[in-house]
Parts: sequence; structure tokens; C-alpha cells
Amino acid sequence: MSEARLIGSHLKLANANLLAVKKIGTSDHTAPTLMFYAAENLLMAVFTSEGIDSGGARRKHGNHQLDRMLDELPDTCTIKSDFQNVVDLVAYSTTYKYPTPTGRIPKPPAEEDARGYFDLLVEILDICRRNFQVDLTLEDPEAGSVSPIR
Repeated sequence: MSEARLIGSHLKLANANLLAVKKIGTSDHTAPTLMFYAAENLLMAVFTSEGIDSGGARRKHGNHQLDRMLDELPDTCTIKSDFQNVVDLVAYSTTYKYPTPTGRIPKPPAEEDARGYFDLLVEILDICRRNFQVDLTLEDPEAGSVSPIR
């Protein structure tokens, strides 16, 4: 698969997750998991533009460990710090999607925190969409540019 198609597909999936969160609301129990998957797709798009093997990063750091995978991004990537501000969502991809050992359902983040994650992910998506020149209205979008975000 071409880099342009891969980037476009990652952004399309991230957008779909964020649209779902917008529909159900950031306070819904499933919203943090959807936001995590949006963050993961956005990071994979950025990895592709940087020439970073996402499979290798997953093997090295563990699946869904965005907090550790961020170490793979060069410091010249201007949205690296934005991703660092959403890494708390990692817990929602694993721990929070199952009941606790005592059978309790973990509480989602505070509404203010959840809204902050959502707003930042929408901002990251917009930066990526503009940088990679992706039309998210297309069924199979391709990036018009695969240049890293600097």
C-alpha cells in the first residue's frame, strides 16, 4: 500500500472515531476508548510520514503503548508535544475497557479532561489533514503530501 493511501486511511479512521465521540458525547463511557483509537491512527499517519515502521515500534514498545512509541518520533516533529498531552488515553485502550477484578466498571475521565483530549485530538487531526492534504470526505482518501510535519 502506498504511503499516501496509508496516511489518508489513518486520518479517515481517526476522523470517524472523533465523529462518533462527538455524537455520543465526551462523557460517555466508551468515548475515551474511541479517542484513544483516534490518537493511535493519527500517530500511525505521522509515523508513516516520518518513515518509521509502526509494526517495529509496536513490537519494541508494545501494542497500544503510544506513550512509549512517541520516543520514536524525532524532536523536530512539531506535534510530538501534542501527542504527549493525550497519552493518558492509553489506559482506556486496555485497563478501562474491562471491569475491575472486583467487577466494578472503571469511571471515565472527568468531563473537563475528556473534553480537553477531544479538542486536542480534533486539533491534531486538522494539523495532519492540512499538512498531508487529505480530503476526508472521500471514501478512500489519499494524502496529497507525505512530508513530515515540521
